[in-house]
Amino acid sequence: MFVSVGRWCARRPKRTIAAWLLLLLALGAAVALCGRVTSEAVSIPGSDSQAAADAARAFPGSASGKQPLVLHTGAGGADLTAAGARDAVAAAARNIAGVDHVVAVTTPYEGAGRAAMSADGHTAFLSVELDVTDRDITPEVTRRIVDAARPAEAAGIEVTPGGSLAAAADKGSTRHSEIIGLLAALAILWFGFRSAVAATVPLIAAVVGLGVSLSVVGLLGHLMDMPSAGSTIAAMIGLGVGVDYSLFCLTRFRELLGDGASVEDAAALTTAASGKAVAFAGCAVVAALASLALGGLPLLHALALAPGIAVLVAVAATLTLLPALFALLGRSLAPTPTAAGPVAPDAATAPGPAASDAVAPHPAVSDAAAADVSALGPVATDAAAGGGWRRVAERVARQPWRHLIGALLLVAVLAAPAAGLTFGQLDGGDKVSSTASRTAYDRLAGAFGPGVNGPVQVTDALPDPASGPTDPRVAKVTDALKDTPGVAAVGPPQLSPDGRTARWQVTPTTAPGDPETARLVHRLRESTLPAATADTGRGAHVSGAPAAQLDLNDRLSRRLPAIIAFVLVIAALLLLLAFRSVVVAATAAVLNLVSVAAAYGVLTALFQQGWGAGALGLDGPVPIPGYVPLLMFAVLFGLSMDYEVFLLSAVREAYLKSGDHRGSVITGLARTGGIITSAALIMVCVFLSYLLSDDPVVKMFGIGLATAVALDATLVRGVLVPAAMILLGKANWWLPGWLDRALPRIDIEGGDHAPPPGPATEPEPGPEAEPDPEAAPPVTVRKT
Repeated sequence: MFVSVGRWCARRPKRTIAAWLLLLLALGAAVALCGRVTSEAVSIPGSDSQAAADAARAFPGSASGKQPLVLHTGAGGADLTAAGARDAVAAAARNIAGVDHVVAVTTPYEGAGRAAMSADGHTAFLSVELDVTDRDITPEVTRRIVDAARPAEAAGIEVTPGGSLAAAADKGSTRHSEIIGLLAALAILWFGFRSAVAATVPLIAAVVGLGVSLSVVGLLGHLMDMPSAGSTIAAMIGLGVGVDYSLFCLTRFRELLGDGASVEDAAALTTAASGKAVAFAGCAVVAALASLALGGLPLLHALALAPGIAVLVAVAATLTLLPALFALLGRSLAPTPTAAGPVAPDAATAPGPAASDAVAPHPAVSDAAAADVSALGPVATDAAAGGGWRRVAERVARQPWRHLIGALLLVAVLAAPAAGLTFGQLDGGDKVSSTASRTAYDRLAGAFGPGVNGPVQVTDALPDPASGPTDPRVAKVTDALKDTPGVAAVGPPQLSPDGRTARWQVTPTTAPGDPETARLVHRLRESTLPAATADTGRGAHVSGAPAAQLDLNDRLSRRLPAIIAFVLVIAALLLLLAFRSVVVAATAAVLNLVSVAAAYGVLTALFQQGWGAGALGLDGPVPIPGYVPLLMFAVLFGLSMDYEVFLLSAVREAYLKSGDHRGSVITGLARTGGIITSAALIMVCVFLSYLLSDDPVVKMFGIGLATAVALDATLVRGVLVPAAMILLGKANWWLPGWLDRALPRIDIEGGDHAPPPGPATEPEPGPEAEPDPEAAPPVTVRKT
């Protein structure tokens, strides 16, 4: 199939490229018409906070609740209670009420809004209610509301949106990060290929794929709650794997051209070899992301779906758009004597599965014969694959124990801070100081206390309608809430129209992200509310942002072991099918945890403990949301599978040729080390470019992914895996006979028309089986 797809696209390059461009334009038009929609709403089925939120539907109100518009005058400014300020605020409120989607505005001068005026009279807020949900509040809606408040600004009052209005205003484009990542990738590719045309091909495929995937993710926001971090992560992963997958294929294509293959044959065989390996690697990433479904949370589903779409689109572009570009550009991509490929001479081969020992087909060879050429192991001969990585491999081989222990000690140092990793909650106080969210947070916290930025809602279902706020059942809960330690204020109880549901707004004494606020939620659930409702057996629930985040982190903590176990099993099974070795599969799956552990340690040190927070654009330590390490684990495990497959394919092929365990490890690392590090360097640059974002979560993903990929491509693949394989020796390729017979044969290295496999248990070649380096490699032709 892969040969056929590659050849079809290579024979119709303009048609294939036009199809991709039409798809991109159609999706772009749909986004322009419908808009991109994101939502930070968190639904946690079966949780106490979700039960409270469901009960609150009995209360009438706007779709997005009450959004604050913060009013502030400096210490030397006019008091907001003065007549002139009152008139200006009232005029602003009337203007805001006329803005589209605004259904009500409450001023701090009305009875219902008097609590919104600070004691010193310099800070207050308007409560704005809209007829759209939080995810439909766009930057344009916020801008119109702020513009409508010009009478207040003209009177010297600073107006700052808060809540969902601020979140919409702060939605910044990551385009500058993507441009920087692309420029860095272009520089690396040009340095390797020494050809502007060759360097731009991976970028073209990656950018087209990125545009398609981001458009799809943006449109999905209309159908499900898609957090803004979803599209950012999709951009990160899509751009990184898009460039990497194209790089692997381009390297192989250039080698085939250098061996004398025609452009069409080279494109077809590249798709059959490197394309098949890319498809396998992409499926591994998607399989790892699918593990997040075990979390049972819509948030995780969305965060897994977004990068999963980006990876699948990158694979599709690699298998179809790339062969078309190869055919269109033809021999302008061919290597010159001074530019054999990225990172020559170490990269004299495409990565593992994309490489080959066999002769590439000459133009005179028929299509059937071309499809059957076994062109899929590392291309370069052992003599050609030298350089820096061979020297590294030889040093590791001479002293495997020293290198294994040294690498593990280094990883242990990096991973040590992860022992203190705890899941927390971000709030407006963790944002960059220049954002509207941070400004509104600081002003409200300074005027009303930090808890005003994260109130807690308590709902109570009554068996019989209450007579009013003074009903003894309601009053008892009110008094209990006021007496609870950690509570700064309790709003008057509200009753639903049928009188069967009561609701209170509780303001904590601490900030939303403060651990003391989480303890308050536990205190309300475990002691205050059960005691206040014990005589009736009613069910009182706690919701609000602090309670929802606490439930989310608790759910993630409970599901994390199952998700890790699932990913490990899936990774081991995929490697077992690919390399038919129990030991290789188990060792590789376990060693993949090394880079993840180190990334967790760096993440904990930089963000939770605040080491070097200033260099990251943060004011100090910030908590790490539970979904960040979980999503990082799935993504990193999938990405590390790529490099694992490339390295092990080269090692296995060298071992089957020579039967030399030690020499095959050296040869495999020498052949693939350069291309793996080049691909990893591109990914690292892409991920680090997202540190320019103002969002702490985006910074976390950027630094965490970059750290893990850098360590995985160097320390893990360059030291730990080779050292472990050398120490294990012949045991690396152990496979019980019954399992060998039971496993299906999946050829991720060969063409679609490869000859039938040999016996289930192949005899290990001895020294006499080593091929003559002067002999021409065989060409296998299938009878037609």
